[in-house]
Amino acid sequence: MSGLVPIRFAIFVAVVLALPASLMAQADPQLVELGKLAMILSPAVAGLLLNWGVGGARGKRRWAWVAGAAGVTLAIAGGALAVAFLAGAARFSPTGVTGSALLAVVGVSTLTSVLEELGWAGGGLALAEGALGPRWGVAVLGLVWAAWHLVPVVLGVGLFPYLEQGPPGMIAAFVAACLVYRFLLTDLRRRAGTWLAAAAGHAAPNIFLAGLMAAGVGGFEAGAWGFFPAPGGLVFPLLALAALLALRARRPRPPAPR
Repeated sequence: MSGLVPIRFAIFVAVVLALPASLMAQADPQLVELGKLAMILSPAVAGLLLNWGVGGARGKRRWAWVAGAAGVTLAIAGGALAVAFLAGAARFSPTGVTGSALLAVVGVSTLTSVLEELGWAGGGLALAEGALGPRWGVAVLGLVWAAWHLVPVVLGVGLFPYLEQGPPGMIAAFVAACLVYRFLLTDLRRRAGTWLAAAAGHAAPNIFLAGLMAAGVGGFEAGAWGFFPAPGGLVFPLLALAALLALRARRPRPPAPR
């Protein structure tokens, strides 16, 4: 089985990148929308199917770390947003969003974040580590994760408008952030013994920032892109790296699967 894992991982990468791209590149708007749906679902579906029989990290579940993961990443997003306001690079202009619309934003952010991590921190991680080892597997998975986000950016379908409109430096910062963030989410997943920690860690800042932006937080355009309080800005990956180093210095991590 081990000899097939690199092939399975290669298939996983091909599916999550090529399938959405092939649909979103079409002129038919319905196929573009189908491509967006395929983008959200393909990591989870491909990861679960291709990981069949491969396995992954097992051990005791530490549920406190699931909540802790959300706290860590929420602190990163909150810190990045605070820096943006202190630097004068963020503003709040109330949009008058309704409660139901805000709940819809929160619901979508929660669902997409959980589905993402079911694929990336679930089956995808097991495949990547089985193919390349714990360190290189996470690194390559982080780069594939970045490329997965950038496919719709290159095709200009409007999924990530801040990246589509941002300068090249923002794209470079986004790739670096995805790499660091994937290591952090993987570390939290290992400590918790379940992919749900990565899901909680991914969802918490997404919900926080999406809700605030829907309510009227903004001002990161043009020259202020470096203060964008999420991957794509400069502060977010630095705080994520600081959190990762602090966690690793705090106590030994549970061993990665062999």
